[in-house]
Parts: sequence; structure tokens; C-alpha cells
Amino acid sequence: MFKGEERVRAIKVGFIVPGLLYLMLMAVFPMIWSFSLSFQRWKAATASPRVFVGLRNFYTIFFEDPRFWNSLRFTVFYVLIVVVIELFLGLLLAYILNEKIRFRNFFRVVFLFPMAAPPIGIAFMWRMLLNPDAGIMVKIMNSLGINVVRWLTDAKLTPFVLMSVDIWEWTPFMFLGLLAAFQSLPVELYDAAQVDGASRFQTFRFITFPLLLPIVVTLLLLRAIDAFKLFELVFGITGGGPGSSTESLSYYIYTVGFQYFDLGYACSLSWIFLGIVLLISNFLLQRLRKEV
Repeated sequence: MFKGEERVRAIKVGFIVPGLLYLMLMAVFPMIWSFSLSFQRWKAATASPRVFVGLRNFYTIFFEDPRFWNSLRFTVFYVLIVVVIELFLGLLLAYILNEKIRFRNFFRVVFLFPMAAPPIGIAFMWRMLLNPDAGIMVKIMNSLGINVVRWLTDAKLTPFVLMSVDIWEWTPFMFLGLLAAFQSLPVELYDAAQVDGASRFQTFRFITFPLLLPIVVTLLLLRAIDAFKLFELVFGITGGGPGSSTESLSYYIYTVGFQYFDLGYACSLSWIFLGIVLLISNFLLQRLRKEV
């Protein structure tokens, strides 16, 4: 039997070991396995064996796969647009609902509804709403005598439809974080600014925004990383179409791995995707830290 410190140490080990085993089983081992597959050619739908090809998959991705570059361009453009707009709208809503206005508690709750729903449910809901033949939006436009807009079949329009849905769904995330930050600001600074005769704009510019900047940086990073993993909206609304105009990098990896069953190539794409996310995250963090 254990006694004293040995017993405490044994209890700690007993709690830690199951977590480490779970981490090894669910995270570390799949990562090692997928990394090894990224250097192989393996089409799981056929009976062909796995073949070691070295860096051939990565060479193909960078120099012979225009679909990869198209999905990457779309993903980066998508992230830049939605994150900036969500930050601006979230900041505006948080600023307004931090003031003492009527029904502000009601609006605070209502604005959180889109974020509370499952992303894939949101995607299928909007797909039904925008259906060009039987969607509610089409019926409303017909009743108003407006020409039907092919929301999901116009290659120039569909990317912005996806962005609009994302902004509607995830602006509450920015709003919630910024509202909490607004409510934690020290009241004494605003009292001093009012005594000194500072305008509302000057108060926001020189007091509020500098104090909010650390939380803005954090929310910006979290949302940018999450938006870069765009999958549910593409899967549920457009399927990457029309053509490949809304094919995100995550959806392209899914297509290669689970529709073409080219698992070696899909693993190579996944590791490149991970590297891109890490590089962008580090770049944003280093750049934005200078502003904090």
C-alpha cells in the first residue's frame, strides 16, 4: 500500500495516465499515421497496395494541381472578407448594446441565436431558403414581382452568398466577446474623460479602443483560424459549386479523401493545410502583438 506522498503521487498518475492514453490514441497516433501516408500513394477504393513515393505528392500539389491553388485563393479571400466584416459588426453591436437602451437584454439574447445552431444545420436551412425552385426567398421575390436571382448557380454571386451566411452566423461570436470586454472596462477613466470634456469619439479613440485591443486581437485570431477551416457551409449549401467557385481547401481535401479515396494525396494536402494555418496564425499574432 502507498503511504503519504507516494499515495498522492499515485493518485495523480492515475488521473493523468488515462488522459495521456486517450491523447495518444485519438490525436498523436492519427497524426503520425497520416504523416506517413502523405509520402505514399494509396487509393483505398482499389486493391492496389500502398507505394512509397517520397515527396511526389507535395510536388504534384504545388506544381501540377491548379485545383489546390484555386481552393486556397478562395479560402484566403473568404477569410479576409468575413473576419473583417464580422469584427466591425460585432464591435458596432457591442458598443450599441452596452449603452442603456430599451430591450437591450432581449436583443442581446436574439443576436446569439445564429451561433447557437449547429453549422451544418445552418447550411441546410439556408440551402432550402435559397433553393431556386421552391425556396422561401424565391416565393417572396415572386410575390413582389422581382426577377428571381439564381443565388446558388451564379459563379460570381454564390461566394458572396456563402460569406453573407457566415457573417450572419458568426458575428454573434465577435459581439459576445466584445460585449464582455466593454462591460469590464474601468468606469473611472470615462468619468475623468467626461470631466475633461472629451467627446464620445475621443473617448472611444483614446480610451475604449486601446483597452479593447487585446481582446480584439484574440477574437480576430480565433475567428480567422476557424474561418480558414470552412467546410460545413460549402458542404451543405453549394457542394463547392457552381464549378469550383466555392470550393474551400477543407472541402477539396474531403473530396480527394472521401470521394476519390486517394488517401495518400489527401494526407499530403492536410499537412500543407496545417502548415498554412500555422504560418498565417503566427504571422497575424506577431503583427498584431505590435499593436497591443
